[in-house]
Amino acid sequence: MGIWGDARSGFGVAEKGPVFLFAMALLLAGIAVGLYVAKYKVFPYDLLSNAYKTSVAAVQVIGLAPPPPELWNFVDLPPDPAAARRFEFIGSDRLADPILVPGGREHFREYCPDHAGCLAVEYAGLGEVRHVWPYRPDELEKWLEKEEFTADFPYEHATGFSFLDHAGIFGVSSYANGDLLVVFYLGHTHPYGGGVARIDRTGKPVWYRPDYSHHRPHLTDGELVLVPGTRLGKRVHTEVVPGRKGAKIRMNCPQWRHDLVNVIDPAGRLLRETSVFDAILQSPYASLLLHANRCDPTHVNSVHRLGADA
Repeated sequence: MGIWGDARSGFGVAEKGPVFLFAMALLLAGIAVGLYVAKYKVFPYDLLSNAYKTSVAAVQVIGLAPPPPELWNFVDLPPDPAAARRFEFIGSDRLADPILVPGGREHFREYCPDHAGCLAVEYAGLGEVRHVWPYRPDELEKWLEKEEFTADFPYEHATGFSFLDHAGIFGVSSYANGDLLVVFYLGHTHPYGGGVARIDRTGKPVWYRPDYSHHRPHLTDGELVLVPGTRLGKRVHTEVVPGRKGAKIRMNCPQWRHDLVNVIDPAGRLLRETSVFDAILQSPYASLLLHANRCDPTHVNSVHRLGADA
């Protein structure tokens, strides 16, 4: 037998070479096509993405994955025991001001038995209920598909998503006429910010902006809404230089979250937005971004107005 194989076999290395090279060429071509599809999101990217989401949902259904985060530590108590364990008043002093307590799915069912719970409850005095806002997720879900929002805020819903099962509440505030300002989070979506809504006293939306707003809002004396928002970065790889030579931030994320402060008028119209990321980048504290989460570098939790001229 020689280096090129045994002549009696009739099929040595020399004969296998073209087959091996052809197989390697196919492999490299497949890798190149896969990289192109992933980078530019062309066909069959959507099919593969949906197949992945379906497989994740299927695994969760058959119990091989933990429950959604919004259901962790969920305790199912009947309404009466839940109400009895909700507050403990120490002393005899009454509340100086009403307290607004956020709710959500299955919260405060003793006050909202005909709905999915209460969005919020306002208490006064020694715990007397002043007002409740019913949670009506079916009314809110209709706003998720409105044309003016779907182009600018394309949520990626996982298989089986519903507003009832996968929405929670970040923060609430109240208007002078008794309407409720609510900021939602949406589990099983990207991004997690579920938008901001004005809800009337019966639980129906006056308006709802599914605009990636998140965390806690602030309502000014003039009833302008100040709320953290998000813009999704379109580039997979981003570098910024925060002032000093050689300092760079690398964000290797499919879509990185760029936090904003949104100002919204009483009718739900966006008046302006201010980039928190850009403000920090242009400040003396830009180097703090070097140590931030690369996909969520600022993660704003709340907004407050400082001074009458701010």
